[in-house]
Order: sequence, then structure tokens, then C-alpha cells
Amino acid sequence: MKLAKLYDGVRHDSGDPLQFGDKIIRKYESYGIDPRSKTIVFSDGLDFQTAAQIKEYFAGRIKVTFGIGTNLTCDIEGITPMNIVMKLKQCRINPRQPIYGCVKLSDVAGKAIGKPEDIANYKYQLGIE
Repeated sequence: MKLAKLYDGVRHDSGDPLQFGDKIIRKYESYGIDPRSKTIVFSDGLDFQTAAQIKEYFAGRIKVTFGIGTNLTCDIEGITPMNIVMKLKQCRINPRQPIYGCVKLSDVAGKAIGKPEDIANYKYQLGIE
């Protein structure tokens, strides 16, 4: 609950965006948080049409924004875009605090990234399996 209140929102990376958004809205509501005060960043293989459909689906329920990368930056006919992804490995909130290991959690089995103990810790803190 602390993190849900602290952060402005979440990022969807893989899996069904509508199911993910509905799940996040239910989680915020279970904490007594108005989901309309939060944002989901959708960024998994999007194009403009899909982003518009997602925006319409969540209208008035939660704020949405989009990271359209591959399909925006390489739309040249006949050219296959490169699939390059950069991941955050570690972070520090301020210079007097320790460096924390970062993880990528996913609804898709095998797509989580990070040290196994960090993945387990974050999943535990977030109350997910």
C-alpha cells in the first residue's frame, strides 16, 4: 500500500494490456486509492491504433500514457526495425543511500530479470506470486 500511494503509477510491459489495467484498478481500489489519480504507462509493441483503443477503454477510470518505440521510430517500408531494449540494472535514490538492485517483473513466465533473491523480495513486497 505504501508504494501504491507513493508512486504516481505503473508500467505495463507484457501480456494483455486491458487485463493488466483492470487488475491494477482493482488493486488501487482495494487500497482505497482512487485509480483516477494514478497512471499506467503502456509500452508493449504498440502502434497508434492500439494506443487509441487502450485510451478509450480506460477513459474516466485511470490515466494512461504510452511509450511507442519500435513502431514509431522505424516505420520505413521494407526496413525491419531493430528490437533493442535497455534495462535499468541498479539505482540509488540519493547519494547517501545504498545502491539497490533493480528487477523487471512480468506476467509472462521467464521474462523476469534480476537477481533471483531481488525478484522474490519485490514479488513478496507487492503481494504477487
